[in-house]
Amino acid sequence: MKKINKSEDAVVGIVSAFLIVGLVVALLSVVQTQYVPKWMEEKEAAHMDELADQFARLKYAIDTHTSTKEKNTPISTSITLGSKEMPYLMSVRAFGQLNILDNGTIITITTKDLSEFKYMLGSIKYESINSYYIDQTYILESGAVVLSQPQGNTIFVKPSFSVEFEKNVTLYYNVVNISAIGGKNLIAGYGTYPIQTEFLSYTNPSDIRNVSTVSVETEYVNAWHSFFNSTLIKAGLNYDGYGTNYSIDASDSEITIEFKDNVNVVMDINYIEIGAQIAPGWVESRQ
Repeated sequence: MKKINKSEDAVVGIVSAFLIVGLVVALLSVVQTQYVPKWMEEKEAAHMDELADQFARLKYAIDTHTSTKEKNTPISTSITLGSKEMPYLMSVRAFGQLNILDNGTIITITTKDLSEFKYMLGSIKYESINSYYIDQTYILESGAVVLSQPQGNTIFVKPSFSVEFEKNVTLYYNVVNISAIGGKNLIAGYGTYPIQTEFLSYTNPSDIRNVSTVSVETEYVNAWHSFFNSTLIKAGLNYDGYGTNYSIDASDSEITIEFKDNVNVVMDINYIEIGAQIAPGWVESRQ
């Protein structure tokens, strides 16, 4: 009888062990399937918020260059490409790509006598490669920060563009061209890396008078359409859908503002050249 009792004790111990293991596995499964995706989505969303703040600081650095006009005085701004996975649990890290693009935006100004002024502008573009949160793209172009995602795009930080409407309409615009100078102009991976910017040149040509149209070729037409339209309306110009003082049309890649004959438009352009390079260093790749 003693031997039988000992055998039953052993069986109870084995069953208890299996139950404990099963409970742990079930708990880990629930955490892995229910909580890890939510935690990682929050982690990637926080990274996107961090990117927004970093691009706002990058825009501030560009504005500082424009204001001081000091050459050989680079400013470094950090950009975080991606975020790491969670330790001890199965998850996928987020990656990103940062690129300095030449001639990404084209601004064309046409006068009533058909004179044409064209500015080809470079930009800085970040694209996220998220696994849980919606992908977002931040673009510094023509002095503005644009936020783009699959649902659409918007001006996140406004450019230095203003309108005065008294007898005449005067448009003031700091047109910023960003060009890659030496070093790296493309990185992809994760981690935080600096991008250095410096002032190259400043030009303030004579005012462009009798402006007829202003066109902007860009990938982010909706953002610029909304910005220009709201800015002109706030300045007092009338727009009823067809255009009392102006009309505004958009295609897949271009927005065009056409001013009517009942307004005289002058454009005051400040053209700023900014050099940018991604600081040298080792970048952890996706592989």
